[in-house]
Amino acid sequence: MPVIERLAAIFDKVFGVEADEFSPDLTPEDVLRWDSLGHMTLIMDLEDEFGVHFEVDEITEMTSAGRIIEILQAKGVTD
Repeated sequence: MPVIERLAAIFDKVFGVEADEFSPDLTPEDVLRWDSLGHMTLIMDLEDEFGVHFEVDEITEMTSAGRIIEILQAKGVTD
């Protein structure tokens, strides 16, 4: 499954964002439940799903769904 689809599934699970509403342009301002607690839940689910570990600076750089994809790709995660 492509990274973007896996990420969309995580956004649905964590934030209730349905697949047809998901976009790389999504930011915390667009997603009601994407607050500090939601962000940490997102991080844990990303680490579990993709088998990676994020450093603090990477976590703070995750300001949009698209940026998350870029960070995952930099860690070697591909489709």
